[in-house]
Amino acid sequence: MFYNSKQLKIFKGVKERTWYQQDRLRRPFEKQWSNSLKNYFKQYATGIKEAYRNGSQIMLDMELRKQADTLRLIFKVQYTIIGNAFRDYALGTLFLKAFDDDFDKALSEFIDENTATWVTEIDETTRKRMAKVISNSYNDGLSTEETSVALRNMILGMGAYRANLISRTESHRVASFANEQVAVNMNISNTNKEWVAIQDARTRLTHSIAAGQTVPLEANFVVGGDRLKYPGDPKGSPAETINCRCAVIYRTPDFQ
Repeated sequence: MFYNSKQLKIFKGVKERTWYQQDRLRRPFEKQWSNSLKNYFKQYATGIKEAYRNGSQIMLDMELRKQADTLRLIFKVQYTIIGNAFRDYALGTLFLKAFDDDFDKALSEFIDENTATWVTEIDETTRKRMAKVISNSYNDGLSTEETSVALRNMILGMGAYRANLISRTESHRVASFANEQVAVNMNISNTNKEWVAIQDARTRLTHSIAAGQTVPLEANFVVGGDRLKYPGDPKGSPAETINCRCAVIYRTPDFQ
């Protein structure tokens, strides 16, 4: 991940190898996150079904709050595991000790901000879809039992899609963040970074075009219409960050 320009010239294919190394490291975490979310949505669906069947708005609201707390914990755990793994990976390539305090503080802020965004978005989306299901069920003359089943099925369907999307996007996002933070903490003057995109059928055009783009560490890449610090930067639009698989190589000054 960290090279100087002489090394990049000597070791042909280093960019591709770096991409594959990071992809292999991330995939088990991605699968673990996806499985956690699938189990979460299953429990969510069952909890909402039972709360609605009991006919209590208080119980329904309590279930929604409980599930939001559970989701918040899942995100925090997964972000922490992946962020630390990629910190260790990056520092391992440099044979250096971790910058524990600075890195942990930055990772904690990243976790809090992104967890809050996702939990709020999922909670709001679920509430809107639940209201629509309940309204449609009422118009169709469905019983309480039938409506509770419809609510469960809605959450299960949403969860199957969301689990894969979130695990792919967020495992990549926090891995990219960790790499960037290590580079920042290194504080080596004149460090540059290069956008690396694997050129296959799944790579979006804007990311293929961005491949090879090199900017100073403190600068942003220009990808499509976005300015991104790193692949998956949460400040970017969904069009340029969701399901991104790109990586970054950090180029330090040549050793004299």
